[in-house]
Amino acid sequence: MTKTSKLDAASREIVRDYDFYLDQERRLDEKTREVYTREVEYLLLFCMKKKIDISSMNISNLEEALLERQEALSSRTDAKILSAIRSFFRFLCIEKIRKDNPALLLEKPKTEEYLPHVLSKDEVNKLLSAFKSDDDLLSIRDYTFFELIYSCGLRISEAVLLDVSSYDSEEATLRVIGKRDKERTCFVGSYAKKALDNYLVNVRPELLKRLENSSRSNKLKRRDVNALFLGRRGERITRQGMHKRFHEVVETLGIQSTVHALRHSFATHLLEGGAGVREVQELLGHSDIQTTQIYTHLDTSGLKSAFDTFSPLAGIEEE
Repeated sequence: MTKTSKLDAASREIVRDYDFYLDQERRLDEKTREVYTREVEYLLLFCMKKKIDISSMNISNLEEALLERQEALSSRTDAKILSAIRSFFRFLCIEKIRKDNPALLLEKPKTEEYLPHVLSKDEVNKLLSAFKSDDDLLSIRDYTFFELIYSCGLRISEAVLLDVSSYDSEEATLRVIGKRDKERTCFVGSYAKKALDNYLVNVRPELLKRLENSSRSNKLKRRDVNALFLGRRGERITRQGMHKRFHEVVETLGIQSTVHALRHSFATHLLEGGAGVREVQELLGHSDIQTTQIYTHLDTSGLKSAFDTFSPLAGIEEE
């Protein structure tokens, strides 16, 4: 039984309206909307249990609700909860359900510094090579998909939504739609370009035939026919399916990794190669450069050699 099903009719309607607001007004992606609406459901269940009307909930009630919710949760999760609750009360003010936003009085939790997991270049090569196959259509597709994610620093949600028209083979570029419908241009590396061109010529047409021969509705066919990456029945691939495929291969290699680690590795390897933070920010599609700067803290292995090479103090011996 879902949390929503435990709510009364009025609360369920508020959750639906809030989700619509997040989608149409805030333009948040589906995964973020799921997190935000889930936290609102917990809050409304608390109100039902305590017989509190959400329109008159005060800061003390809200702090009690969050304390109950946050037990055993990390500070990063606490920050997400607070963001969701603040957004919800802002929505209630817009809808004239409330005149104030008590969530603005809540203290933002201190977050621990988070360093993303990054693969070495050897680990990336080992991982991507495990997907390679010359005679299996889906293996060729999988290798191309993950090679492209690493080459362009894509989020998996961005990769599954790519259309054929997103790719310009002559320019070796991708037009990517990121969070909040923000568009950016990504440059496709030579390995990814070779794999993608081969996939488009020798693999995708065969997968597309399966869609055309299926009994699915014409509406679905028109939607999927534009997809860059197709599944075994010719339909657009899903994020869940590609996550599953990735972890199947990772487990056989004994490597601790996620699909998103390829994006982290892309950013880190660029910075190690001499790229500037601003350039990496643009390539990743980050709105805030502070999000990109986290990668500058990941690798200090070259600092000692740089100090020895360039510092005038490096050669001075202690007297």
